[in-house]
This record gives sequence, structure tokens and C-alpha cells, in this order.
Amino acid sequence: MVMVFLPPYSPFLNPIEEFFSAWRWKVYEHQAQNQRSLLHAMDAACDDITGDQCRGWLRHARRFFPRCIARENIRCDVDENLWPDRPQHVDGQEGEDGGQEREGEDSDQ
Repeated sequence: MVMVFLPPYSPFLNPIEEFFSAWRWKVYEHQAQNQRSLLHAMDAACDDITGDQCRGWLRHARRFFPRCIARENIRCDVDENLWPDRPQHVDGQEGEDGGQEREGEDSDQ
């Protein structure tokens, strides 16, 4: 058996989690009031998710695989590259500790 390192709190590494999250919100948007309308909403939500979305979730997860294999710390907000003031953010939280880096942590992780 081969053990593979999978960081905690990393649902974005499992694309089915991304699918399920999007699907759940689409079901919720239908505001089903009974079992029949809920089943219809669940079916319609599957149709609403595109192949492009699925490919995007796969691409996104694959970006992290080399770092996981190298056992690097990927603990962060997965959208941190979109932040305009990235150095001000620490572990995905802005202002949690006044923007100061924690002892022993790099801002480049």
C-alpha cells in the first residue's frame, strides 16, 4: 500500500467536492417545496453544471499536486493569487493578527 500525503482542509484537491458544492447551491436556488420538486431540482442542477466547470476544477486541483507530493504546506486561501494586497493576508485571513506573519512562516507559501 502506498500512502500519499493529503493536507488537511483541502477539499479543492478533490474535484468532486467542488462539483458537489456547486450542485448543492444550484439545488438550493430552485427553492423546492416538496419531494417531487426537490428531485426535479436535483436533476436540473446536474444539467446546469458544465463540462468546462468540471475541467476547471480538475485543472485547479492539479496545480497543487506537485506541492502536495513534495509535502509542502499549501495551507492558504486557494484564491490568494487574486488578492490585490497578498502580503497583507496571512493563512487566508486578513487582519486576524494585524497582518503580521507568524513566527517561522514565510509569506511566499
